[in-house]
Amino acid sequence: LNNSGDTLGGQFYKGTLRSGQVLESDSSIVILGDVNPGAKVMSAGNVVILGSLKGTVYAGANGNDEAFVVALEMAPIQIRIGDTIARCNDSGSRVKPISKDPMIAFVEDENIYIEKLDKDVLNDIKL
Repeated sequence: LNNSGDTLGGQFYKGTLRSGQVLESDSSIVILGDVNPGAKVMSAGNVVILGSLKGTVYAGANGNDEAFVVALEMAPIQIRIGDTIARCNDSGSRVKPISKDPMIAFVEDENIYIEKLDKDVLNDIKL
C-alpha cells in the first residue's frame, strides 16, 4: 500500500524474452528471466528484471519520469524512462554488462543515470 491507501499494481512474467518478442504491461512488471538483444519490454510503471537486460526497455510509458528500471545484469541496448531515452551500447553483437552488481536506471534532470542498487538508492525510490 502507498501512503494514500491504494494498492500499487504490478505483474510477473516468467521466462526469457528472445529477439523479436515484445512484452507490454499497463502496470509495473517483474521479469523472472532475461531480456535478450532484440527483445523489448514496455511498461506504464517500473520494470524489475531478475536476470540480464540485454534488449530494450521502456518504463513509465505513460509519461512517468519517476519510473525506474532494475536489472541483476544491466547491459541494455536502449533504456527509455518517460520521455527520456538513453542508448547504452552501440558496439554491435557482443553486449557487455555495465557492472556485475544489480543496477538501477532512473531519470534525474532530464538524463538517465544508472547506478549500483544499494540500500541508499532504495531509500530514495519514490512509489
